[in-house]
Amino acid sequence: MHPDPQRLEDISSIRDAMRQISQEASVAVDLLDAKVEDGLLDGRTEAGDVRAILELIQSLTLEVSEDLDSYQERYSGP
Repeated sequence: MHPDPQRLEDISSIRDAMRQISQEASVAVDLLDAKVEDGLLDGRTEAGDVRAILELIQSLTLEVSEDLDSYQERYSGP
């Protein structure tokens, strides 16, 4: 039995959003690693950069959470 195409599309979208969250977190870590290695720490710049990434992650997390709720309601059955 194969899942219906809409179900596959829905879960693929959730998976892709989770992947993007992971990638954004990785970017934040890489950014901080580079700043530490270069000794370019002024407090404001790295905090601002990381905060912007965290805000994006928070937005993505809220969106994927809503998508996951819809997915569960739609496909969890009676």
